[in-house]
Amino acid sequence: MIGKKVEEKGVATLSDVYEILKEHKKGSKPLAYEQQLAFDYSEKFRLQKKQQLDKLQKELSELGLSSYSVAKLIEIMPKSVALTKNILMKENGINDEKISKVVSIINGKGS
Repeated sequence: MIGKKVEEKGVATLSDVYEILKEHKKGSKPLAYEQQLAFDYSEKFRLQKKQQLDKLQKELSELGLSSYSVAKLIEIMPKSVALTKNILMKENGINDEKISKVVSIINGKGS
């Protein structure tokens, strides 16, 4: 059964999910059906370079964004200001300047 016990509550990116399930897969028991589906999905769509992900996470967090918003931005990787604005709609203290910084970080132009 899925979710018998919550061990830790937090936000995870697809790369985090991939790493966690990869460790479970090395264990003696095979992954459950749902875990295998999640593993296959995360393997296809995660960011490939852990260093790139860590740098991106750090730069976005330094802008004062919540961990949830940072995870969503990393998963979606919006290229436009409009999409970024929609993702950050519930974020406090967001303005056009901060949104353009987020877009430039995601597009690899640095902060």
